[in-house]
Amino acid sequence: MVRLKWEIKLNGTQLGKTNDFVMIDGTKYFNRDYLNMEYLKENDHHTKDEKGQINYYDIVIGDKVCKNGAWYYTDYKTHARDFSNFVAFSKDVELSV
Repeated sequence: MVRLKWEIKLNGTQLGKTNDFVMIDGTKYFNRDYLNMEYLKENDHHTKDEKGQINYYDIVIGDKVCKNGAWYYTDYKTHARDFSNFVAFSKDVELSV
C-alpha cells in the first residue's frame, strides 16, 4: 500500500509535505519533523481539553500572520504512541494530496 504525501500550504507557501500524520477526533495532525517550522512561531495562547494542554502557533509568512493557525498537544499520549510532536492546522491552511 502506498501512502500519499499530504502537502500543507498557506497562501501558496509550503509549510510541509509528509505522509506521517495521525487522525485525532477527525483532525489531521502532522509530524513536525516534516514541517517547515521556520514559519510557525509559538504564541502565548493556550487552551485545555480532555486530552491535555494545547499550545498554539502563529503562521508567519513575510508580513502576513495567520493567528493561532496551528496547534499541538503538549503531552497527549495513548498506549501506542506519543502525539506531542504532531501539529494540526486551522481551516485557513490548505491540505491536499
